[in-house]
Amino acid sequence: MTMRISIHSSTTNHGSVAQVVDEVSRVGRTGLAGYWAPMLNGLDTLTALAVAASRVEDVEIATAVAPIPLRTPYALAQQALTVQEVSGGRLTLGLGTSHKDLAERLFAAEWGSPMATMRSYLAELRSLLGGEQPERLQPRAPAPQVVLGAVNPVMAGFAAEQADGVVTWASGLRTVEQVIVAAAAGRTEPFRIVTALPLCVTDDVDAARAAIHRKLGANDALPSYQRVLEREGADGVAALSLVGDEATVAGQLHRFADAGVTEFAAHVVARGDDDERTWRFLGGLAAQGR
Repeated sequence: MTMRISIHSSTTNHGSVAQVVDEVSRVGRTGLAGYWAPMLNGLDTLTALAVAASRVEDVEIATAVAPIPLRTPYALAQQALTVQEVSGGRLTLGLGTSHKDLAERLFAAEWGSPMATMRSYLAELRSLLGGEQPERLQPRAPAPQVVLGAVNPVMAGFAAEQADGVVTWASGLRTVEQVIVAAAAGRTEPFRIVTALPLCVTDDVDAARAAIHRKLGANDALPSYQRVLEREGADGVAALSLVGDEATVAGQLHRFADAGVTEFAAHVVARGDDDERTWRFLGGLAAQGR
């Protein structure tokens, strides 16, 4: 299997910088490819990732996603280039439009047309990252790859035209095949398709799905996720999660690879023996792909 195996973690939402560093270190020790983290109402994710990258080598660091209402294109370009310098060019910048409720309630930001906003934002950001406006910003590090959070055909099509890839959360195989791969069908340059989903290697499937629902099910009610869940024929992210013994989860991961996913970012929801078992499984799978 050539699909890269990484970790997706929400520790940046509720934990400390030290905990993020510990997780990124564990990713490195396990032999996984990268560490993807959201940016919401906890840590400044890019700062935490910069600290982790300064202490851990050979692990890609990435946002999944940085909501564009949080930064102007200039502020994000400046910060991303700084993280690129600190990390030696290991940053991937995942961007998302966020959700109306979060933008207005959490960020106190105005909400406009998501597609129009992303078009103008990405054009300005890439211009600054690429050194096209040296009178405003002079990059001293290579521009990071930019992938977009996309689960609908319009945003996926735009990503295929203007970005380096797509990152999805709480989306299954139907979204990958019917939306993302379909949108990128005409693209001739490499295109990253990163899928992030909860994962647990366990013998107690029901208990694991219940734990995933308790931890991550709140977002199931957001309109954009509701449309995805309807497409997938699922009632929540717990139903889309990869849960079971090693053979079962390996089979599920192979289906994502066969569908065209280039990187799977596992959001591990497990405790005790199952946590160690899951990380050991992921490390073994990653080793097979190297």
